[in-house]
Amino acid sequence: MKIGEIARLAGVPAKTLRYYEDIGLISPAARTSSRYRLYGWRELEQIEFIRRAKLMGLTLEQIRGLVEVAEEGISSEVLRHLDGLLECKLEETEQRLDELRAFRESLLEYRNRAATAEEKGICRCAERGEGEFCGCVTAVVEDAAPRDIRVVRENGRSVQSVGEREGCRCGCCEPVPGEVV
Repeated sequence: MKIGEIARLAGVPAKTLRYYEDIGLISPAARTSSRYRLYGWRELEQIEFIRRAKLMGLTLEQIRGLVEVAEEGISSEVLRHLDGLLECKLEETEQRLDELRAFRESLLEYRNRAATAEEKGICRCAERGEGEFCGCVTAVVEDAAPRDIRVVRENGRSVQSVGEREGCRCGCCEPVPGEVV
């Protein structure tokens, strides 16, 4: 079968098959005299193997390792290798779930703060002067009224300055006075 036929049967774009070939995941069974790729049922099975491994969240590099083990033909080795990869994926997933739970809690807290911001006087949009921008989001995240912030020019760079502290905050040089921009 030519690449278009195998791509249709596998349900992937021909471009994907060329990429898989470029990175060594599959190789065509043969080529015609005019250099068209020819694939067989074995390659279709390899493509399906790759597709299913991707469904498990494995990277192409991890899949390459599985393909190499599978090429050796020892089924217990493939299963052992797959088990190790899946164990790592499970650990990564648990870590991501913990991070997402913590992020969800933060979002709930921010939403609560935003709902009560006006009552607490955090929203100062009506008080801002010309050239100032709304500080409500910052206040909700920091749970404090917006700070007085000024931007100064130091060593050719614009940097944020809080209060009257002067000096280089990038840590690349000796403190130097900055001019308000």
